[in-house]
Amino acid sequence: MDHQLHTKRVLAKDLKGTPELRLLWDFANFAFAHSAKQYPEMGITEGKRFEQPSDFTEEMGIDGVTFILYAPSALDNDSNAHIIATAGCKPWSSAFKLDKRVKRMRDEREAREKEPAKAQEGGNGGFYTKEHEDQLLRQVEKVGPMTYSTNLDDVPRWEVVTVCVHPDWQKKGLADQLLNKVVEEVSSQVKASGGGPEFMLMARTIKEINEKYWLGKGFEPVGEKFFEPGIFGSPTGFHILDLSRKHRTT
Repeated sequence: MDHQLHTKRVLAKDLKGTPELRLLWDFANFAFAHSAKQYPEMGITEGKRFEQPSDFTEEMGIDGVTFILYAPSALDNDSNAHIIATAGCKPWSSAFKLDKRVKRMRDEREAREKEPAKAQEGGNGGFYTKEHEDQLLRQVEKVGPMTYSTNLDDVPRWEVVTVCVHPDWQKKGLADQLLNKVVEEVSSQVKASGGGPEFMLMARTIKEINEKYWLGKGFEPVGEKFFEPGIFGSPTGFHILDLSRKHRTT
């Protein structure tokens, strides 16, 4: 099957302003919505993983790399090419990047207050009700740093990000194929920077949704943080889980 698929490596810094960025943005949001609907008890059944295309490149960072798997018919000159899977990697950071979301919500609230007629539209693309918005603004501001059970400074660490597979192409080993590409990429980056013989791959996920998946890939939990009810519209709250897997450079 591999020879029928078209895989492309893209530097995140080269995505800005390209049609490919829009494709990735649409695909990541589609995959997020599909995954969230499998867990209605989480209450995250609407909205987008990335509100704007620029949010995708911000998530990847300036040093991020994305691998894109296209459908068998998708060639370099195919204007109708569609993505069936993607996975990326970037240097690891333990910080929760929520400040931009809070700033955007505040800006939108101020704009609605200046135009009361728009206040009934809900704001935030329909992602939050006003009640959830109030709660999120309060709670996100008090989210502290992740607490870890192990030393994170012993070897270079890179994070696996935006692992998505189209529902019609799941259970075909495509995620593993792209994760292998990520491992090769990180190994090359670590060697080039003189980082030593070992590195850690990190993954950050919602525990209630994807913990079993990452455990099945050999990752081990190293940190966990509870987000209270109301954040992202979840009525129950949820846990953010950081996991790691050790590799040797090749």
